[in-house]
Amino acid sequence: SGGGGGGGGGGAVASVECSKTPQEIIQWVQSLPESHVPQKAREQLSAIVSEGRLNGNAFSQYVQCVPPEVCAPKHAMKLKAAWSNVLREAEARKVASENLANNAARPKATMIVV
Repeated sequence: SGGGGGGGGGGAVASVECSKTPQEIIQWVQSLPESHVPQKAREQLSAIVSEGRLNGNAFSQYVQCVPPEVCAPKHAMKLKAAWSNVLREAEARKVASENLANNAARPKATMIVV
């Protein structure tokens, strides 16, 4: 049941929209360190993304249930954590750009000193 709780937390992050293209995801997968995901698993993941044309949202779902024959459970956990960081960064960028747009649209207050 502990794993289910972790999946719930991951599900909350997975609901974040991710606009990454399959090519961007493949580049990201290939950039992961060997200690996180071994080269063979990175190659398999890249092939899966390429063949399935997985975009960011589809990859977010796939990461939640990577088969052990593709990526060992220990590495799958690191893959999920690293992808969660990507999603958090995307969400932070979205919030920052919305704040920027809101602040730009709002008139600046001025103070008249007499």
